[in-house]
Amino acid sequence: MYSQYAKEGRQNQLYDEGARLVAGCVPIDKHGRRVLLVASSKNEGEWVLPKGGWENDETQEEAAARETWEEAGAIGRIVAHLGEYEHKYNKKTGHAESIFIFFEMEVERIEEKWPEMKKRERRWFTYEEAKQIVSKKVMRKALEQCSLARR
Repeated sequence: MYSQYAKEGRQNQLYDEGARLVAGCVPIDKHGRRVLLVASSKNEGEWVLPKGGWENDETQEEAAARETWEEAGAIGRIVAHLGEYEHKYNKKTGHAESIFIFFEMEVERIEEKWPEMKKRERRWFTYEEAKQIVSKKVMRKALEQCSLARR
């Protein structure tokens, strides 16, 4: 079972040539063709996919599932790797600031209580709505790779 407390701090997070490695999910309800998004903790009114730092004691898939639990209270099965995407390329260093690694998760259940429930709202959107509302390019790319895009 997942912890009721979110992991905090970056001391155990992984980096690649200075780029923070971030793992996340496109949590889907495949029957309803919906995507679960969470309110951004940094930008009010912005909706994002659940994601966060990949830590040194877990696999990419475990990090993505943990972040989806912590931020959205969703538990499910990872069914596909959706790709790796560089975010905020820094011309001075010649490297990205972050590398996002996304997976598709078929949501099996949504819990009433989850670690970041007081920090974040969660909401189901149709696939088409999610593509419109998500502002970050790396997240739109991940959405375009999920199984809902091919139906």
